[in-house]
Amino acid sequence: MARPGLPTPRWGARRAARAGAGQARLTRRLAFGALVVALAATGTGCVSLPQEKTGKAPVWSPASADATSTFLRTYDEVTRRAAAGRNDKLITSVESGPLLQASQAEFQIAKRLDPDNKKPASAPAHTDSKVYLPKFEKYPVWFFTVSKAGEAAQPTVGLVLRPRAGALWKKAVSVDLDKGVDLPPLATRDGSAVDVSQETGGTLVRPPSKVAIAYAALLADGPTAPQARAFEPHPQTTRSQQATAQNKSQSSAFSYNQKFEVTSVRALATTDGGALELFTLAETENLAMKTGSLRFERTDAVAAYTGVAAPTAFLRTNWVWQVAAFVPPKDQGNGKVRLLGVDRSLASAEMK
Repeated sequence: MARPGLPTPRWGARRAARAGAGQARLTRRLAFGALVVALAATGTGCVSLPQEKTGKAPVWSPASADATSTFLRTYDEVTRRAAAGRNDKLITSVESGPLLQASQAEFQIAKRLDPDNKKPASAPAHTDSKVYLPKFEKYPVWFFTVSKAGEAAQPTVGLVLRPRAGALWKKAVSVDLDKGVDLPPLATRDGSAVDVSQETGGTLVRPPSKVAIAYAALLADGPTAPQARAFEPHPQTTRSQQATAQNKSQSSAFSYNQKFEVTSVRALATTDGGALELFTLAETENLAMKTGSLRFERTDAVAAYTGVAAPTAFLRTNWVWQVAAFVPPKDQGNGKVRLLGVDRSLASAEMK
């Protein structure tokens, strides 16, 4: 198995890998909030914002409170229908980017493990929802969501993105927070959240873009990497590093290589001068057999996705990492970035 001991932390695939697709239950995340344009729901459940920004103000808010509420209600409705029918086309009306990749992979896994859809997955309701919207000078525009999902009231943080005028709002990132994690209070300026995604100096101990790059290097290079001192320890980091080390130790059985790429970074200022950051990574693994073969359980996410249990030639997997982190201000505490939640999800796999 290419990643021994490292589960796939997504709703269907995570549970399907352990107990079959019939046990799958969506743990979707989204929220409500306050934002200066109306959203319109189409007959297919899509949500669009046809309005252009108006006036000559240098900054503008791209949606109203009613608009965000409309989208978030639509999101829950669409994901519920898409999950129940494993509809990878419908889900594209409300999701994009890493989150969409993970959702479509899970539908593929569910179809393989439960082809007759005898036990459809269900999507939870979201409560105590809030939206944190910055002002913008140009597209893309986006906002953070914070909510609780399902009966377990799992805290989640998400990114909802609109890349250009006339495009749909879609959720691109969603991270379940670790148990017991409290989000830092977010700063406001003129009633809006403060975007610090492009921060290169200022009050932060490390710019958001460099946080994401450093974490990718830490995953690739292991616990002795120089970047380790930039982060507080996290179980998912440790599991990934251990799995990588184990794979590399099997050089007599197969060759193994792995790479990480930062795919998105968004961050909002906190009241103490720090930042709440959401970033995503793309992980690629390549394994070429030398002797013998691997053997996967039928319910393993990779085996279910590919329909192959024992590769004799090669295995290629693509994973998406969705990470929520607190970046502290300079001269505060130990100066280390704290990971608030880390989701690693299968995006695609090929085995022969």
